[in-house]
Amino acid sequence: MRAVIIMIFSLLFIGCGGGDCQFEDEIATQPVDIQIDRLEEKLFAAQSKADVIAFVKSNPNMANIFLDAQEYPSDTILAEKIFTLIKNPGMDTLYDEAVNTYANMSEIEDKLEVAFGKLKTLIPETATPKFQTIVTGMYKDIFITDTLIIVGLDFFIGNEATYKPQQVPYYILSRYNKKHLASIIVKYLAGQVVAAGKKPTLLSEMIDFGKTYYLTKRLMPCTPDSILLGYTPQDMELINSNEAVIWATFLENEVLYETSHITKRKFLGERPNIYEIDQKCPGRVGAWVGWQIVNSYMERNDVDIKTLISDADNDKIFMQSGYKPQSR
Repeated sequence: MRAVIIMIFSLLFIGCGGGDCQFEDEIATQPVDIQIDRLEEKLFAAQSKADVIAFVKSNPNMANIFLDAQEYPSDTILAEKIFTLIKNPGMDTLYDEAVNTYANMSEIEDKLEVAFGKLKTLIPETATPKFQTIVTGMYKDIFITDTLIIVGLDFFIGNEATYKPQQVPYYILSRYNKKHLASIIVKYLAGQVVAAGKKPTLLSEMIDFGKTYYLTKRLMPCTPDSILLGYTPQDMELINSNEAVIWATFLENEVLYETSHITKRKFLGERPNIYEIDQKCPGRVGAWVGWQIVNSYMERNDVDIKTLISDADNDKIFMQSGYKPQSR
């Protein structure tokens, strides 16, 4: 089982396109029941340290992952810290805004049920993860494994929040909201089932991201690509209208087969802009190009999704893609 505690900017990749449901029936959807356990309501209902101790003992995984319970010499010391936190007047606003923003989570549940239902069709052994939410004063944001998902809702209140995560750069903060939450989870889990390329080149990693986005789009066929991208409408317009220029920059600078981590971070990592391409070119654009390559490969070849995501020969995928960027 692979797990990660993440700041969102370490996992959000990018893609392209519109927001209809053209792939809705491409993969059959098996019935899946996602139940979200609202632990923040139980925690903030505590009236004593004894109540907090009982809460911690009832939720050991969350306590260890989100509250670092194992680092405390006793449950009593941990409970005293948590009880002081939840009774802090400053937490009232944070808690109320988180609970009000997520008063109805049916849309998130529906999206995850569709995604996991489709993933089970492709990979029958896929588990249905337990899903929990919590509010911890912005201590940790999200934890994902194939069997357990924990979300710190106080990170995901959105632009209207009174208190915002201070450690998150401005160009990433726009993704910390309700409309992005389901896609964040599905993109991460999709990335875990996609076979990584055999070579540590920039091109191979671009195609890894492309395969992840291709799969995610099929698992969330009715989610607008703008949500999957984490780009603004202006960013999307820019990359779509300058695809040929972006690709020409990769070729002219001869970086596709670079293995330098510094070079790969320039084009795949989180940055406000990729100045090496253009002052306005958004970060992570290499992953977007990888998605275009994979789209072209799938259009030109008789390959199903299961074969694509299990194929580690990214050089072959590139060669057989016949990728030609569009000038719009």
